[in-house]
This record gives sequence, structure tokens and C-alpha cells, in this order.
Amino acid sequence: MRAPPTPTAAAATILLVRHGEARGNAEGRFIGQQDVPLTDKGHRQAASLAAQLLPLPITRIVSSDLSRCVDTVRPLAGTLGLEVEPDPRLREISNGRWGGLLPEEIEARWPEMFRRYRHGEDVPRPGGETWHRVSLRVAEALDEIALGGGIVAVGTHAGPIGTAARRAAGVPATDRAVLGGVSNTSVTILRYPGPRLIAFGTDPVTARASVGLLHQRREDR
Repeated sequence: MRAPPTPTAAAATILLVRHGEARGNAEGRFIGQQDVPLTDKGHRQAASLAAQLLPLPITRIVSSDLSRCVDTVRPLAGTLGLEVEPDPRLREISNGRWGGLLPEEIEARWPEMFRRYRHGEDVPRPGGETWHRVSLRVAEALDEIALGGGIVAVGTHAGPIGTAARRAAGVPATDRAVLGGVSNTSVTILRYPGPRLIAFGTDPVTARASVGLLHQRREDR
């Protein structure tokens, strides 16, 4: 008797959305897992994001449980009639005792460690995490989310987006010299099975067009 076919992984498109501007972003503070709110500008960015991504057939919205991420994707969820599903694995890196400090303040207190950080070493923040640890929890969360298929918007932070994008691009997830940073409410697109990196840190309008083309090509096959 022939064995039943092995089920194939569902096709999924993951839209990694960095939160809108939060208190401390403009100053360059190491916010990490501090639960700071969006600024007025951040709320405007969230409303614009919702308007731009509304035409996409998004099936699910997941978010870091920190309020700046939840409040960024909440307007989109409201217009689509979806719930925001919080997942703490999508949080920013824990900065430990670096949390809330400016770069120059960290450098003054931990000069040797901050020098190594500046040169790209994945140093463990005092009382916090390494990027390696972040990359593992984020990869676990995204791989689980992708199992359900569809188009999923994921509200998260610059650090997790960077590690996920580098992994999808086939380079070390902790190599911060690769790809660089992403701006507030930018969209990074991953495609599963894979993951494969489709777009990095693009604006919502371009992201919407990219997803449309991606799914059009699938329909044309």
C-alpha cells in the first residue's frame, strides 16, 4: 500500500513592520524592551501604514507585545477586522543596564565593551541579551507563524527585523554590517517556504506593490 504523500509547507508572505516613531527614537536612545509609547508622529505613521496596506488580503496580524508595536499595527487590524496577536518572542533585544541610555552614556560607563560593540562584536549587554539569542527566538516565532500560510503582517522592531532578514538572505543573522537599519513603519518582506528575502526596509506603498507582483506571478504559473 502506497504511503500517503508528505504534506508540503504552506506558502506564506510575512510583512515585517517596524513600529512607528517611539519616545527616545529621535534621540538615538537604546530603548530595547522598555515599553515606551509612540510619539504623535508615530501614531500618524501607523494610520498611514494602515491606509497603504489595507488593499492587501492580509489574513493575520501578529506583534511584539510591547505597546509601540501593538499600537502601530492596531489601526491596520481594526480596518481589516482582525485581532492583534501578541508574541513576546518578537520583542527588541533586551538591553539590560544599557536600556534608556544614549550611546555616549554607554561608552562612558562601559568603554571597552562599547568599543567591541561598535566594531560589530555580538557582546552580551550587561543584564541583557546577545543578538544571537534574539535571532533564535525571532526565527522560531516567524517559522511558526509561516506554517499557517497566507499574508501575515508582523509588528516588531529594527533588531529582530535585521536578524530575520539576514537569515533569509543567507548571511549570519548577527552580522550587523550586512543590510543596515530600517526606518519606522518600513516593511521587510519574507517568503516561505524558505525563508527568502524579497524586500528589505521598503516603504509601505512599494511593499504593497511588491506583494501584489509576487502573488500575481504565482497565479500566472
